[in-house]
Amino acid sequence: MVQYRFIQLAKKGNSKAIATLLNSKLHPEGINAKASVLNSWLHILLESDELPDRSSTIGIVRNQLIELAPESIKRVKLLFKRYIDDYATWGQEFDLELTSLSDLNLTSFSDNQQNGFYSKSKINSIKNQGLNNLRMSQMTLAIVVIILFMALVVFIGKMLVKQSSQTPNTGTTYPQVLPTEENLI
Repeated sequence: MVQYRFIQLAKKGNSKAIATLLNSKLHPEGINAKASVLNSWLHILLESDELPDRSSTIGIVRNQLIELAPESIKRVKLLFKRYIDDYATWGQEFDLELTSLSDLNLTSFSDNQQNGFYSKSKINSIKNQGLNNLRMSQMTLAIVVIILFMALVVFIGKMLVKQSSQTPNTGTTYPQVLPTEENLI
């Protein structure tokens, strides 16, 4: 009964149900599938410890999807990456509307073609740019903190001078130098 419900949801284009059904076929191969649907495209990310045989993996996924025939899904973008990698190792795009393998027009791409993904050098470039922006922000913050600290020191100095001029020094005695009659003559 549960299997039937997943199949019905998958046929309606539910990405979680599709991923669950794909995982039932792929888990024995050590592969985990995640899926999402966007504008009639089904995006599937396959992950594993090791690189599986590409053509057999694509065949399993494609046959499962053709059998399901999910509504509103016209095209599939299949990506594979190892768990230890930061980016996809390979990808494959194919139409779901075709039923025979001879009609299959697969569009293949690798990480070097950057078909919606960044290569490792591009990722490093983006990381370096982010680090440079972080360093500039830190330097700007340090300058602002120094300026505020100097302003605080000047303010405290002025307050101390003002306060000392307003309060008489009661502990200090000053000599009286008033003219006396003897000094006037």
